Parts: sequence; structure tokens; C-alpha cells
Amino acid sequence: MARGEGSTVFVFGSINADTCYRVSSLPLPGQTVLADGTHASPGGKGANQAIASSAAGASTFMIGVVGDDTEASAMIRALGDRGVGVGGIVARPDVPTGRALVFVDDEGENSIVVLSGANALLDDSVALEKLTTIGASDVLVLQNEVTAAANRAAVRVARRAGAVVIWNAAPAPVAPDDLIHDIDLLVVNENELAQLAALLGVQEPRSAGPDDVVRLLSETVDALRHERHMTIDAVCTLGADGAVYVSAEGSGRIHAPRVVAVDTTAAGDTLVGYLAAHLMLPLGERLELAGAAGALAVTREGASSSIPSLRDVERMLAATSERTPA
Repeated sequence: MARGEGSTVFVFGSINADTCYRVSSLPLPGQTVLADGTHASPGGKGANQAIASSAAGASTFMIGVVGDDTEASAMIRALGDRGVGVGGIVARPDVPTGRALVFVDDEGENSIVVLSGANALLDDSVALEKLTTIGASDVLVLQNEVTAAANRAAVRVARRAGAVVIWNAAPAPVAPDDLIHDIDLLVVNENELAQLAALLGVQEPRSAGPDDVVRLLSETVDALRHERHMTIDAVCTLGADGAVYVSAEGSGRIHAPRVVAVDTTAAGDTLVGYLAAHLMLPLGERLELAGAAGALAVTREGASSSIPSLRDVERMLAATSERTPA
């Protein structure tokens, strides 16, 4: 399942120091709950996706900004330990490394509060400096934990080089200026799709079955294309119900392997990293692999620490296939 020799996944985005608290239920407004335990781990959507891409077997290069503090050293070391190139990470003085507080309940669901910190300093100058080696066989991965202006600067560099651009529109855009139009693959969950559709003036269907999600996804992508003539493929994740996709070859749905969720924090990031790492596969086949990786991630605690290796994912898929009646 190799992507192809000589290609690199460049992840342009956030790097956070995560602190996770296990709680019986997520706190409501004004409510205090007691935690059953806590642990710290590397995180941030960008860092998670870079680790997932590397775990999936791709040569991966992280571009981001950290502070000049102990958390920064730990994050860079953690990325390097997972095989991610860290030469694109810039340290800035007098600003903290990004941080996230993650609350995970007994069902594995989470609530997350993010302090952007140094991530807010990722800008066009970093894109121009650190994306100089991106080429036509490479992939650029973006998320929304850095500014849209920085993302657009990275896209301009990648487009000049002929690289493929993947945009994980998470957190969901809140204004038209947050939109990134010049992309090849859009990845969203259902909530992000609804907010993106609303920004683009696309009317949501009254029901919310998989066929309706496919239709909304297709119409949203058509609106996002704007005046571009290139096709944009798209994926919408459905949690435990798998994911749907639309592409130039058609549309479809994949079912996620049934697992017991422990922590869903990095499920989406794992899926994105695996999608980027196996670009040579047809989208449906690639999504099946990425969906299995995301499902395996939720059976483990932590963000980046939960991201599985390609060998573990292939073993899971083989076991699932053996259990499925012919």
C-alpha cells in the first residue's frame, strides 16, 4: 500500500501540548466534575496528522511554530521519535507553545479547549521559507488551527510546485474569509460540513441519512470550487457509522470497524494523515484504510499516542475480513 517513492507529505499547521482529563461525563455549563485521571501528550491537529502520515508509511515533514519553552522541546522530540521531519518547526521567543485541555468521558467522547499560543504566529513568511522543497509529487495538508491567511500562503507555494492540497476544515470555518478554495481534497465531519455548507449558501436536507450527507457534500464541494475548473474530492466522516465520499469517479460509503471507544480525540486526525499518506490509492480504498486507522485510534488513550502503525491497521483489516461472511 505504498504511496509511491520520492513523495513527501508536508503538514502545515498546529503543534500543541495536550493535557487530558478522564471524567465520567463532560461538564455542563456551571457544573464542576471530578477527574479520574490525567496525562500529558503531544497534540495539535497538525502534529497529530503528521504523526499519522508517518505512521502510515509516508515521508513526512512538519511545518509549524512553537514557543521557546520546555513544552516546545518535548513536542519536537515526540514528532522526531515518530519519524516526522522537524526542520520546518520554528521557535519564537516570548510566546507559549500552543496548549490544549482535553476532557474525555466514559463513552470516549471529548471536549477540547485550545490556546493557540505560538500557532497564531505561523504566517506567510514561514510558508515561503519552509515549503521551498515541496514538489509536484508531494502533498500539502492543512487544518484550521492556524490562520486562513497562513493556509492560503502555503497553498500558493504548493500550487506553484504542482503539489496536491488536502484541507481538513476543522475547526469549522466561521466566516467566508476562512474558506480555502484552491484544494484537491476536502475532509470534514458532519458538523463541519453543515457549517461549511451554510457559509456557501447550500441548503441542508431535511433528513440526515448517508445519501443526504453525500448530496450535501457534493453540493458543498460544487459551491467551494467557485470559478475553478478542477474537481475537488471530498470526505465526510460519520463517527462510528464510517464515512462517505464524493470524487470524480463517483460517490460511496465505507463502514467503520466496530470497536469499543476509549478516546476519540485523534480519530479524525489519524484519518486525514492516512488519506494523505496513500494518495496513489483510489479514494474509496484509501478511505477504507484511513477509516480503519481512525477506528483503531479510538481504542487507545491520548492524541498522538493513540495513532496506530500501518502494520497494526492492516492486521485489523485482515481480522475484520476473516470475520465477515462471504
